[in-house]
Amino acid sequence: MSEASPFRRRTVLILIGVGLVAMLGFLLTATYGDRFDRPRSNAPSPTSRYATGFQALFQLIEQAAGSAWLSGDSEDRGEGLLVLLPNLRTQPDELRAAMGGHEGPTLVVLPKWLTAPQRLRRDREDRHGMVPPAAIQRLMSALTQVEPHQEDGSTRLRYPSGLALKPFATSEPIQAIAGKDLVGLIEAPDGAAVLAEIKGTNVYVLADPDLLNNVGLASGQNAQAAIALLRALDPDHPGEVAFDIMLPHGAGGRNMGQLLFEPPFVGVTIALLAAALLAGVATFSRFGPPRREPRALAFGKRALIENIVSLARRAGRTREGGGAFADAVRDWAARRLALPRTLQGEALDAHLDTLHTATPYAATAQKVRDANSEPDLLRAAQQLDDWRKEVKA
Repeated sequence: MSEASPFRRRTVLILIGVGLVAMLGFLLTATYGDRFDRPRSNAPSPTSRYATGFQALFQLIEQAAGSAWLSGDSEDRGEGLLVLLPNLRTQPDELRAAMGGHEGPTLVVLPKWLTAPQRLRRDREDRHGMVPPAAIQRLMSALTQVEPHQEDGSTRLRYPSGLALKPFATSEPIQAIAGKDLVGLIEAPDGAAVLAEIKGTNVYVLADPDLLNNVGLASGQNAQAAIALLRALDPDHPGEVAFDIMLPHGAGGRNMGQLLFEPPFVGVTIALLAAALLAGVATFSRFGPPRREPRALAFGKRALIENIVSLARRAGRTREGGGAFADAVRDWAARRLALPRTLQGEALDAHLDTLHTATPYAATAQKVRDANSEPDLLRAAQQLDDWRKEVKA
């Protein structure tokens, strides 16, 4: 006996599909949740839209027919200029490790402002002061010793290097650095370096990030000066800039979930998903609704008769029941018709055969007794039962 399902097939398929999508979304969120939060972070990074971020510089390079990309691997930076964006949480050894084995020029943009996102407007941030000079000294200790200080932004910067630079517009207090190993390319009026090259290296340090960040590039003059600056720092590969994302967001090492969706194991994941899908389709098309397991001994007279027939069939004695059935019908008819008890055996058969019925009694009863197969016995027994109904026995 089958048990009908309370759901339609389409409903079941929809529920399975929604469950699979929800499970996949949970896995992706748990695996790459930190990466999804990066664009919303106010850490100075090439994906940040806040005032101190550098998304405008990233887009400006692409609009100026350049090539900009994000790099999260210190061993694979490619050619071109490498831009490092450390913050207050960056350790000196992390800054050194972020440079890796990059042989091209490297531009280190120092932090300047202490900021926090606004509570009511999460797309904006408030400034709470400037980064302490001690924090700049600690960060730069991995490269060289510096002395940070501030100057009024209303004064014009100087460009003593002879590089093909364009002047920047300044309005905020300028952050500059001084040191014996620094060569000033852009200087404040007192001679401190706003943009400096570390002697004997291919590393440049921009002390004031407001020249290149989102708030600084709101000025058209600074946008043109920024493109000229990047090209001057790397004349061999102009316009090719790699932005490091390890320092703003951390290295973000792989976890077990990422191994499922990234090479070289993504092929195994796809194969397993395809195998599971095919197995599900095969299972769904092969099997119908669930069946309840029948009882070993069913209830009711019909079940009892079926059990007796099943046992007789297994014993191979179904054909022997024909004579007994014919005798039972004959005796039953004699009692129902109130025939004399003296009529027995062949005499009783002869008397019953004289009754006017469409089905002859004697011939039908003999068929029942002489049946050699179960189908013949069934047909003869049905005819004898029809005779019984005709005489209303």
